[in-house]
Parts: sequence; structure tokens; C-alpha cells
Amino acid sequence: MNKKMIKNNIIVLLATQFILAQDFDVLSPQITGGQISSSSETYTISSSTSALSTEASISDSFSVSQGVTGVVQSLYSLPPVVDAFIADTIDRDGMPIRVQGILKDLNGIASAELYLQQGGSSEQIVIPMTALSDSIYEVSIAESLVTIRNFRAFIRGDDNMAYSGESQKLTPIVKFGKSELTTLIDNSVYPDGILSDHWRMLSFPGSIDDPIIKNPKDDGHVFYVWDLENNNWIVPDSIMIGQAYWFKHLYEDPLPFSADSGMAIALKDYTINLKSGWNMIGSPFAFPVAVDADPGNVSALYFYGDSLNRDGWQVQNYVMKPWAGYAIYADDDDATIDLIPFPDNSQNNMNRVASSNWKIVLSAESSMFIDRSAVIGRDYNAKEYKDKMDIPSLPSLNNGLSIAISLDNESEFNYSSDIRSMDEVNGVWSVNISSAKYIEGLSFLAELDGILQHDVIVAVFDIQTRNIYRDILFNSISINDRLESAYELKIIIGEPAYVESMLLEITSQIPSEFSLGQNYPNPFNPQTKLDYLLPRNSFVSIRIYNMLGQEIITLLEEEKRYGKYSVLWNGLDRDGKQVASGVYFTELKAKGFRMVRKMLMLK
Repeated sequence: MNKKMIKNNIIVLLATQFILAQDFDVLSPQITGGQISSSSETYTISSSTSALSTEASISDSFSVSQGVTGVVQSLYSLPPVVDAFIADTIDRDGMPIRVQGILKDLNGIASAELYLQQGGSSEQIVIPMTALSDSIYEVSIAESLVTIRNFRAFIRGDDNMAYSGESQKLTPIVKFGKSELTTLIDNSVYPDGILSDHWRMLSFPGSIDDPIIKNPKDDGHVFYVWDLENNNWIVPDSIMIGQAYWFKHLYEDPLPFSADSGMAIALKDYTINLKSGWNMIGSPFAFPVAVDADPGNVSALYFYGDSLNRDGWQVQNYVMKPWAGYAIYADDDDATIDLIPFPDNSQNNMNRVASSNWKIVLSAESSMFIDRSAVIGRDYNAKEYKDKMDIPSLPSLNNGLSIAISLDNESEFNYSSDIRSMDEVNGVWSVNISSAKYIEGLSFLAELDGILQHDVIVAVFDIQTRNIYRDILFNSISINDRLESAYELKIIIGEPAYVESMLLEITSQIPSEFSLGQNYPNPFNPQTKLDYLLPRNSFVSIRIYNMLGQEIITLLEEEKRYGKYSVLWNGLDRDGKQVASGVYFTELKAKGFRMVRKMLMLK
């Protein structure tokens, strides 16, 4: 045997011995040193030296096809293998919270550190670990770092050649203490509790064990949910995380909420499955979280109430706060959204939101009420006709303020958003503001989100006053009117020539005043027709009286939209009997207006 072969054999033996000493198993009858390739599920090693065997070496761990020198170099350049261990559930009982790591590397471990990140934070806290042996490391987490926000962690190990390896993420569950999870926590949407005599929607962070909260039908608080099948409010059998519930109380002071016991769930992306229609949802995390949602499949988030304690809906960005309940609309039963507990994972959501070109959020506000739920605009993903980006009106809780949009600019106002395609530039949106209560000091506002083309303008036509507003994006409109009948506005957006022509067209279609025309034919037998004009939306009544002032029949009593109408009287009274010949009077009442016409019936 020549010296070169002896040297190669010595290198092989040393390398093999070193590998085995580091717990790397080589289950092979020989190691190839030549040009023959060997296969493995983990490694591939090739060689340019002379072969010690003409057969390939096969191992469950790796295969050799690059020679001993290459094998040793490749193994020395591998990062440390790091495994991390922690209890699945952490009970905050004052005992140390231990994390253990097992680190292996041919170069030896130089250091090991625990990287801890609290829920909702982008900051990573680095804690050095203590070596218990060549491969076992340990660290204790201070109890002050373990809160209702929970944490995730991983171990990073560096070897003596400055190569680094990381463990998988540790995501334990944390049991929080009594009265630790309350509405007083940072970023709570109800820091002072829930106001008396106000409906509010709330959800519960974490898994709640408090029986007063878990069992809403027992003595104590009563919660309500929206029943999608029957479109009404019901009391649920139990309280679930990820869901939201309506609550109202009549105590004198605001009511704070707290949980006697429960769990802060693991900090992993949390999926909420939605059903077709309006869903009431909440975040299970005790800190604000980003929501990954596709605006082409689900609506924005809507919250009820505001910081001024006014009642009404507000459209929100895709961020959910602790203790808050939100409404979200889905068109399909298989729609989902994902809650992302760490900011660095929310880029996908941001990309989706950025696809919107522009939108205008419409608001009606007073000292006691608000509705900031109506949205109009254009989007690359939308169509000019009805699609999934056109969202129906939200469920109503009281007789407060409401904004509704008509998709076809006709009589049906039952949508909260009307988003159209980017294929068109010009368009008209019809908006109704209504309330069953008298509201003083009402303002209408419009807020642009995005950028309009430089040659696109916005104008608002007030049907009731026939006023035109061209600065709605900068100044609000004051509405001094009772809202028993819907208050209608036309919003025209487009090129200047289009906007001006539409304003003229709309003006020409709207009567300038209330009017009741003379019946025709007159005299008549057995029927006659009357025309009437409404310059604004109104509750209208038309009644027939005889010469003695007695009411014969009511021909009409309903809410009517502005425009020109006709009504027919066939000469019958309310009992269906033909009236006698003589003089009769027709009375029109609408929005403080009254007019009477005299008619003659001859048989």
C-alpha cells in the first residue's frame, strides 16, 4: 500500500470517528472517494479523489459522492441543529418559566440565546441561555414578560465557526390571573366600561372561564347575537371566542368587564370562518391585531359607537382591538379572514388593501348619533353592476341615524356600499339619510380615501333644497330638516362637462314645488284621474271628502319619492259602494303642504 492510500485511509477513519462522536449516524458499508455518486434524502456528497470502493455508499442520513475532504468541509459548514422545549400551558403561579434547548454542531456551540416576542409587538427581547452541558441549554423567563398578551419565542444558537441555527417557534398557552384581563387593559376599545342605556358590541379576549360570562342565560348579564337564518336578535347558549355579542345595561355608571380566569391562546394566525350574510366577530387576542382579508370576498369591518359615545355604525380598517365586536359581511359560506398577531406577518393583507383605487366614506353626524358606514368609489376588482363589493345595509338596533345607498339610483335604498369598476370615470350615486327620531344639528360629510384623477370633480345635489355643493370633500353640509322622510342627496363624480350636464338633467326631473292638479275628466262618471307633484321625498296622503266634510275614502297614504305621480278614483267609497252624484273634494297632504281640488260626479 503506497503512502497516498495510507494517508487517505487515515483521513477516512478520522472523519468517520469524528462524525460518530458528534452523534451523526453513518449507516454505510463504505465511503466513496471517487467519481461514483451516492444518494440520500438529506445529503449528497461527490468526490474528485480516487475511490476506495467501486460501489456507491448509501445512508439514511446522507450519501457520499464528493470525497472525504469535501465531506468534512460540508459538515463543518452546516448550521447548528436546534430544538426548543417549553410547557404547552403556562400557569402564572410564581414558579420559574423554563425553556430548554438541545443544540448540536460539529464545530461546538459557542452561545445560545432565547428570542422572545410579546403579542402585537415588533420588538424581540434577547435572553442569554446557560449551558448545562455541551448540548443542553436552559433559561428562565421572568414572570413580568408573561402577560395576557402572551408571547412566542425561539432559540438561536451560534457555533464556533459563526454559523447560526434557529429552533421552531414556541407558542404556549398562558393562564391569566384573577381580574388581570379587564376592559382597562391597553388599547381596549372600552377603557371605561360600557355606557348605561347604550347598545354596544363586544367580544372576549382569550378563553373565558367566568360562568357569568360563559352562560348568558344565567343570572347576570344577557348577551344577544344576530340570527342569520331568521334575521333577528337571539340570546346564545354560550359565549365563544372569535364571536361578538350585543350588550346593554341600565346601571347608573359605566360597566367594566373582567374575567376571573381563562387562557390567553397561542400566538398563531387565527382563522375565523364566516357565513353568508352579516357576521358578528371579535378578536381572541388582548392586543390590536391586523386582519388579512380579501376585499373582493368580504366587507370592511364595522364598529358600533365612537369615542364621543354616539350611537351608530362606523366603517373600520382591517385592524381589530381587544374587547371590540365588529360586523363583517360575507357573500359565501366558505369565506374566511385571518387574524395576524404579529405586525411582521401582515404584509399580505396590506397588499390586498392597496388594490383599491379610491373610495369616499360618507358620514351623517349629530351630537347623539353617527352613521359612518356608507362607502362609494371605484376599484380595479369591482364591476359596474352589482357584485361582491356592493354590501347590503347593516342590521339596525334602534331608530337612530342611517345612511343608505341605491345601487340603481331608483327607489330601493338598501346598501351600505356601492363600489364600481375602473372602466368608467363618470357616475351618479343616490344616498338617503333617515331617522325615526328628530335630530338637531345634523351634518353630512365626505372623506376621500385614495386619489381622484386630476380632471375628476365631485358635486352634491340636495334634492330637498335644490342646492348644489362643490366642496363636499372639504366642508360639511348642514341639514336642518326633520327626517321622518328620507333625505336624499345625489353625488355626481366625473369629468367637469359630465358633472355639469347631470346637474342640469337632475334639476329638470325634479318638480319645483308641491302641487295637486285638477282631476280629469271633470265632471266624471264613473272614474277620474288626478296628477300631483312632489319636489322631495315625503309621506303623502290623498283623501276624498263629501260636501259635509265627511271622509269618503283614502286613496293614498304612504311614503313617496320626489317626482310626478297620478292617482285614480273609481267613484267608490271605503266600503266599495258607488257614491251618489254631487260635489266632492280631493285633499293632498305632504310635508307641511295641503291642497284641495273640487270635483263633480254626474251619473
